[in-house]
Amino acid sequence: MNSAVNPLIRAAALAGYEELANEVGLAPATQLRRAGLSLAALREPEQLIPYPSMIALLEQSAQAAGRPDFGLQLSQQQGLSILGPLAVIAQNADDVAQAYELAGRYMFVYSPAIRVTVEPVGSAGRWIDLCFDIDIVPRPVCVQAMELGVGVMVNCARLLAQGESSAREILIPHARPKGSTRHEEVLGAPCRFSQSRAALRFAAEDVRRPMRGSNPMLREMAQRYIDTQFVAPNKPFSDRVRQVIHRLLGTERCSHQSVSEMLAMHPRTMQRRLGEEGTSFEKIKDEVRRSVVESVMRSTERPSLNMLMAMLDYADASTLTRSCRRWFGVPPTALRSGVDLRAGMTRKASATIRRPG
Repeated sequence: MNSAVNPLIRAAALAGYEELANEVGLAPATQLRRAGLSLAALREPEQLIPYPSMIALLEQSAQAAGRPDFGLQLSQQQGLSILGPLAVIAQNADDVAQAYELAGRYMFVYSPAIRVTVEPVGSAGRWIDLCFDIDIVPRPVCVQAMELGVGVMVNCARLLAQGESSAREILIPHARPKGSTRHEEVLGAPCRFSQSRAALRFAAEDVRRPMRGSNPMLREMAQRYIDTQFVAPNKPFSDRVRQVIHRLLGTERCSHQSVSEMLAMHPRTMQRRLGEEGTSFEKIKDEVRRSVVESVMRSTERPSLNMLMAMLDYADASTLTRSCRRWFGVPPTALRSGVDLRAGMTRKASATIRRPG
């Protein structure tokens, strides 16, 4: 098992938290603040938040409310929709087992610290475990987060199986929480506690049954989208920064501060890690801006200069002009008139060679 380098998770993982906290008599803002989070994070489900902070939030909420099944209750307000593009992949898999196999492959989009695997049980292959794990070292107490994850897995399996099959039993790695007796009722299957792993155990034929209504084309489109728009955690850190800049550029929020917040780290930490890879925030942002210009100027409908300025978050035309001359050797007006980018670069290179000294 490779522990997650950056234990982050999408804020969508806390969908329903505010409502449940209010229901059990907690002040959501207070609990979030104690865990180093904020209500603002709940308003942006795609924002990355520290996974250990979320785990701490669930543990302290369960204790403060006297509800040992807090995580389990929260899971009842969540399902496939919290997974974003992963939901499209899962819903269009060939069968339930493949849905979880693909979810495991792309789970880094949701959180690089979550492991979802499909494990055959026994030599005869009669049973299959759909496994869930939290990969953080050192691992905090995470009873509530584990039960939240198992509950969401059950909800997703029910939806994917379309009522045609259900787990035969649920394996849970911790002891049954004192005072909690609702696990079987909520999860819909016998629960075995203090097991070696968290898993939904299915008969193999149940999870290999073809899923009705699946569309392989939609699945492939969603996979291509993730492959091009998201960066796996084993890629260089600079690639993750580049990805966030691509997403924020043109929103007037593409600042050093905003990007570091999206990555749930201090700005100085982000800059230090980029420096270790021989680059910087400013250099990557400049590269992204250039790639945007190259892309839009190859299209048949080129944007106006004002639109291009907005797309690049430039405040004035002179800055755009200087950048285009530096990148391509020609002003943006020449690019809009159809000058080939490679020709512009060739002229720029020639001028550099001829320049004395």
